[in-house]
Amino acid sequence: MNGPAHPPVRHRLIAAALATSLLTLPLPAQQESFQVRPGRELPAFALDNERRIDPEYDAWRSEALHDAAKPVLKQFFHDLAEGHDFASVTFAQDFQCSVLRPDLETVHNDGTIAVRRAAVIPAERYGLAELARLAQEFRAAVPADAALGTFVLKLVSVQLDAADRFRIRAYLHTHAAAPGLTLQWNVELETFWTVISTDQDLALSGVELIQYEEVLGPAGLLPDYAQQVFAATPDWSTQILTGTEAWTARVDKLFGRSFLGTQGLAVGDVDGDGRDDLYFCQQAGLPNRLWLSRDGGAAEEVSARMGVDFLDKTRSALIADFDNDGRQDLAISFGMDVALCWNTGDGRFETARVRGSGNDEIYSIAAADADGDGDLDLYACRYISGGLLSAVPSPYHDATNGAKNVFWRNEGAREFRVATDEVGLGHDNNRFSLAAVWEDLDDDGDADLYVVNDFGRNCLYLNEGGKFRNVAAERNAEDLSAGMGATIADADGDGDLDIYVTNMFSSAGRRIATQDDRFMQGGNQDLHQYFVRHARGNSLLLNDGNAHFTDATDQSGAATGLWGWGSLFFELDNDGLPDIYAPNGFLTNPEPDDL
Repeated sequence: MNGPAHPPVRHRLIAAALATSLLTLPLPAQQESFQVRPGRELPAFALDNERRIDPEYDAWRSEALHDAAKPVLKQFFHDLAEGHDFASVTFAQDFQCSVLRPDLETVHNDGTIAVRRAAVIPAERYGLAELARLAQEFRAAVPADAALGTFVLKLVSVQLDAADRFRIRAYLHTHAAAPGLTLQWNVELETFWTVISTDQDLALSGVELIQYEEVLGPAGLLPDYAQQVFAATPDWSTQILTGTEAWTARVDKLFGRSFLGTQGLAVGDVDGDGRDDLYFCQQAGLPNRLWLSRDGGAAEEVSARMGVDFLDKTRSALIADFDNDGRQDLAISFGMDVALCWNTGDGRFETARVRGSGNDEIYSIAAADADGDGDLDLYACRYISGGLLSAVPSPYHDATNGAKNVFWRNEGAREFRVATDEVGLGHDNNRFSLAAVWEDLDDDGDADLYVVNDFGRNCLYLNEGGKFRNVAAERNAEDLSAGMGATIADADGDGDLDIYVTNMFSSAGRRIATQDDRFMQGGNQDLHQYFVRHARGNSLLLNDGNAHFTDATDQSGAATGLWGWGSLFFELDNDGLPDIYAPNGFLTNPEPDDL
């Protein structure tokens, strides 16, 4: 049984891209400046904070140029896709542009989804006089009755070429929806800029494609059926469809308030009718929900009737048979402990609490028969030692001051015993863990454990006769980064299991950390590489056999998953190859596509 049962949710203890001590990000332009009542003076700290809104206060000119260039670039692509005349964009007289839609070759077509990529980007460059023709060629791919979606534009580097010249590397993702089909663009490009008078007054002097991809598929390939399935649920719209902040200040803080939406869910057949049911955890003070699948795709909400409508602070849940009676039970993390809800088979659960060790909160749980005795054992990931605001990860890139994870051995007869140190899982057990996955990675017939850690390197515990040893360093599986989730499958079809790890992708972090002449100037250059890696994104680790791994992220294109959480290998198009579903996003400022 793999875990976690939900995409784990991470806490960013150090705001924005990398660390507040290293990087100050500008607030959105619409943010009002600090206001003081007439007759009062700003204290020194407030004046300092007010100045820090401007990235040039810390001499990060690249960030000021980013802020000025991004809306111009967005306008350029809106005009390009919608057939406008670029009247709102200022161009340099020496503007040069590559083709905007090169010749494409089909690299995948299963009859449902087609992927077309540019094998070669032509070297020819064209001036402003040719821009209208280039734009027309681009729009030829857009169905006439298509509605354009949101433009997601990530500016990942700003390079200063001269006092009045700079370039920006960017990723562009957008789509167009037409009756019966959806067209998606994934583009990497280099843009060139000229400073006209000030760093806020810019002219676009060049656009060059680096990579270009179109994905064509049916409309509604993965439609959202939530409203149809759950419409009959009481409080569906007022509790579940509202944002986290809508309830945070309305429930008793003694429950344990949640500001980041750290609740999980679990899927399994609770009532034994052959259809999967859903257990959904809400933030503290609101009842958890259990839905049973019914004919026609509807769901019946039965949490109160079955005795699992808990109000406790819940971060994770699993549905599995923990007592080998043939019925699916429910495991739920409550603070530092796990509640095991035993399925009685008559429409009720009996709940017992399995005590943890220490006082730190559990963030996710995973289950497997770790000792080969025929029943499921439990492993719990814990994050911060002493509470959310009590510990800053230290050192930031490879923190070893996190909470200790817990392993419970299933002793049978519904009894569990903490055995973390006894089985070797106490080694290197001081990290900021968010997710764990059980799988047989060395193909020896027993369950190994991969633990994903934020602010540092991951752990790979090989199962050696019921005892575990962390071999992540020697097997190239550490993936030192900002880990948040993992999924395991045979991605390359060679017969062994590979690992896809979701991490933080930060365009701001990539812009700042890669400036070798400014970021960590005079510091440890070996350390510098880890901060650059920290913002890269997701990773694909290919198993070369016997749990030895090669990082195949760059050649596979797996990195850019934006701000990743959990992920899942699954079969989408029935071609026999595992596909990846990777949720992303994070609490953000008012700018709608900030992260």
